[in-house]
Amino acid sequence: MLHEDFGVRVHRLCSSILGGAEEMPGIRSALEASAERLNPEADPGPAARDSAHLLSIAILGAQGRKGGTTLTETMHNLYFMRDQQVCTDLGMVTGRMATRERRMEVEMTHLALSALGADPVARVSEGKMEGGDVIPAGDFALVGCGVRTDMKGIAALMRGMEFDEVAVVHEPLHPLIRGRDYMVSMHLDTYFNIAGEGVAVGNPVLLDRARVEVFVREGEGYRPEDGAQTTLAGYLGEKGYSIIPVTTLEQLCYASNFLCVRDHEAVAVDTGQIAPMMLERLREKEAARPGMYAALLAQAEADYRRLRAEAEFFPYKREVYAEGLEMTPVSLKCATGGYGGAHCMTCPLRR
Repeated sequence: MLHEDFGVRVHRLCSSILGGAEEMPGIRSALEASAERLNPEADPGPAARDSAHLLSIAILGAQGRKGGTTLTETMHNLYFMRDQQVCTDLGMVTGRMATRERRMEVEMTHLALSALGADPVARVSEGKMEGGDVIPAGDFALVGCGVRTDMKGIAALMRGMEFDEVAVVHEPLHPLIRGRDYMVSMHLDTYFNIAGEGVAVGNPVLLDRARVEVFVREGEGYRPEDGAQTTLAGYLGEKGYSIIPVTTLEQLCYASNFLCVRDHEAVAVDTGQIAPMMLERLREKEAARPGMYAALLAQAEADYRRLRAEAEFFPYKREVYAEGLEMTPVSLKCATGGYGGAHCMTCPLRR
């Protein structure tokens, strides 16, 4: 779709790695080392196997056992290509995933970046940093800080960028959840995104609660700006952004997880198609933990009734049209079931 409908050059992970393995001995050696680690007693060994076989072993985490094969370190989230790295104003910065099961993904995407001639300019080697928390915006960038990205990771990321200003957005607690659900707003792009010059999309309930710390460029690093603490909504207002509001239900359906192809033009999740599935998921969660999601479910159900009556599901909203945005809606039911949308599934290689 991105290539055929928008003329975007698309590189796929596996084909990029396999192409690189033919021409770059280091990539082939890395695939052999991965297979050797998983299957140290394999006969024949990795050197005798083709690169496609070695890549499959690495992605599946396949270990040979008597009578079969065991999948021990499967990269089942690898289709979410946003998180393993970030494209900054200087180039690619490889991240450090928050969860153990995703750590090896960084090594895999690093091979693809090398094959494509996009070798990272910096690497996060301590703390946590995932790409879904980073949204560049011209001369400044917003970086989410929470369960998936921490201040150590952000400090390392800052060494690979030269934006004039960095706004660190602290992950807000959802006021309609009794307790904490880390998946509801785990990345900045799950409740906020920029759709074009001067236009943002987000859920006001969370934008008003997300605390922002501002860091400004000084010398070769960044320093905190004295007294510069506000909310995300306030920060965007100071920057002159208008905000297209999305409801609680639309936010849960990943309305903000759209992919900007160019200014004011994006591929977006069709939240009207996702909403019934999301409501059912919420009902199951509330049944499993009575009271925890009661208020959230009630609000989402109220949102559904109103949005359906007004035919206003994102991106089919009057505010979208008023801002002159061109949003191409896609279903992405399977992707949103894994907690992400079009933004999460893609990684830009050049800005």
